Amino acid sequence: MSSLLLAKILSTVIAVLGLSTVAERAGPTVAGILAGVPLGMAIILFFIGIQQGPEFVALSAPYALGGLAATLCLNLAYWRVSSLVSRFRFPAAVVGALAGFLSAAWLMSMIELDVWSGLALVVVGAAFSVFALRGVQATEIGTRIRMTWVVIALRAGLAVAVVLAVTEAAALIGPQWSGLLAGFPVTLFPVLIIVHLNYSAEDTYSILKSFPFGIPSLVIFVICAQYSFVAFGVVPGFLFSMVVSLLWQVGFFAVKRRRSAGLRTG
Repeated sequence: MSSLLLAKILSTVIAVLGLSTVAERAGPTVAGILAGVPLGMAIILFFIGIQQGPEFVALSAPYALGGLAATLCLNLAYWRVSSLVSRFRFPAAVVGALAGFLSAAWLMSMIELDVWSGLALVVVGAAFSVFALRGVQATEIGTRIRMTWVVIALRAGLAVAVVLAVTEAAALIGPQWSGLLAGFPVTLFPVLIIVHLNYSAEDTYSILKSFPFGIPSLVIFVICAQYSFVAFGVVPGFLFSMVVSLLWQVGFFAVKRRRSAGLRTG
């Protein structure tokens, strides 16, 4: 196994297992917000930059924003399908979510996106998601499931498969579809599957409701990556984009904590 392939697998596994652990320890609401940390997307764009060059990433970036809008479609489809059906609820939700993402990505592949049009799609999708899920009640996960090799493999397997597929096929599918597929929620989607299977569909709704509040971090990373990968090089550009994008998460949780403290004292 090459060192590059091993690096892809290890970085993806660590990201997915870390986020799913947070979902269990800190609750689905926090996990949904942290799903906006650009882990899966950053991994894909980083390795695409290493293999195809920074200019390829710059061309992919507008469509990566389109991929984020498609992820919001995936989230809404997961929630809507699982809330409507009673039989085969889990498989129906998974199939519906994947269909939602692929349909949205296919439509976006037919138009020419730039950073501003891609950003507009994300803003509209996030606003609609917040409105649609406004009635969802926050939940807390109780007893944690026992970690087994089966659980670990399920948590990480899908994410690893997507990262490897997109990064290895980038030269064949081009920057447009590489960007769109980079937007696939390689850390969020496996967490939804695990939480749904081991807890309940309602716990996944808490994650989905919180996700739009973390998505600005992903948007910031993509926009920074488009320019910094070319200007500074892949590794420095990656580090710069990660640091800038994480400022949103730090600021969001700081404001959230201050607001909670104010409510308690008031």
